[in-house]
This record gives sequence, C-alpha cells and structure tokens, in this order.
Amino acid sequence: MKEQLGESVSAVNGKDGIMVHTVAKERLFEFMKEMKEKGFDSLSLITGVDRKDYLEVVYHLHNFATDEYVEVKTTTDNGVVPSLVSLWSSARWDEREEYDLMGIKFEGHENLKRIFLPENWVGHPLRKDYNLKNIQYINMDKDGEDYATFDPGDGW
Repeated sequence: MKEQLGESVSAVNGKDGIMVHTVAKERLFEFMKEMKEKGFDSLSLITGVDRKDYLEVVYHLHNFATDEYVEVKTTTDNGVVPSLVSLWSSARWDEREEYDLMGIKFEGHENLKRIFLPENWVGHPLRKDYNLKNIQYINMDKDGEDYATFDPGDGW
C-alpha cells in the first residue's frame, strides 16, 4: 500500500510490515522533527546505500511508547544531506561513520570527520567507485596519530 503525503513525502509498507517513508532531502529535517514530535524518540541507525547514480540515506526510528518502528529514506545526488544531531544525539556517531565510509556529508554536523580511517585516507571504501587497486597502509606518526600512506614499507 503506497500513500502520498504531499509532493515531497510518500509512504509504503515494507515486506516486514514496517512503514517506509521516502522524503525529499530538502524536507528531511522538517519531516524528522515532526516524527520526533509524534513520539519517535530513538534514532537507532543511519545507513548509506550507494545506488551508483545517487546515494540513499536510510534512517531507522523507534517509538518506545507504542513500540512502533519506521524507516525514513532520502536520496542525494551531490552527497549532502542535513545533519540530525540536533534532534537525536545518537546521530552524531552514525553520521560520522557514513561520512567516513560512504562519503555522505551531513550539513550542520559540528564535528564531521573520519571515525575509523585516518583523516588523509583517500576515498570512501564502501562506495562502488572506490578503487581497490590503490592499496593504502596505515601507520602512526611520532605523536601517536594514525596516517595513511601508499608506501607498503611505511605501513602495517
């Protein structure tokens, strides 16, 4: 069952019975604020999907009072979506992870930097266009900071 909720939002029941909302990224923050006001007090997961021609960002929300789950999806062709940290602090780490591994930029995130890989790592390893032939090695400088290098003699 598909439901149209205005020009920029649609909803459909997924195979598992969970309602999946698709929201234009321009309306994402406003829509998510409405969801929080409706009792969806937990943002449990953010994940990025590389659809080759565009990136999709999927949010998993939970309403503890009603034990209801929903998914919210948005797409971006330029890799930028609004940050939701001001609504759910749990977004802080997930947004950094998606930035690090998928290259999705969360506009307004106060500390958007890599979380797993060194800051100078080239590319985003979960993207379909990531070049696996460019092997990077990680090492540590004299101050204890990790850095990436293409020199096999300089890495682990």
